[in-house]
Amino acid sequence: MKKIREKLLVGIAGVLLGIISYYLINGWYNIIPWAIIALAIGYFGKSRVNSIINGAIFGYFLFLAYIFIGYQGKTDADSVLKFMLFDFVFSLIGAVVGLAGGFGGFLMKKEERK
Repeated sequence: MKKIREKLLVGIAGVLLGIISYYLINGWYNIIPWAIIALAIGYFGKSRVNSIINGAIFGYFLFLAYIFIGYQGKTDADSVLKFMLFDFVFSLIGAVVGLAGGFGGFLMKKEERK
């Protein structure tokens, strides 16, 4: 149950950061807080696998929320369906980037122990 709660909290954190960064931070420098949080998720992960999975969940929901909030297109069913498909697929890139951030944070913790 703890693992599910942890993953749920990481997903919610991704959604909240996506929303906050859309409204408060506009520009390429959005990636600075995104990277810091992804590295922190990896750093505080209990294991390598945990850090990687939580980073991927964070990145996926971050991209999903950020892109979804920013949609300014047509509201007909076909356009919305295409946009949602694009959003879900593009968020996979966010998952890969979050995975890399989580792994990087785990490596930082590992290097600190030496």
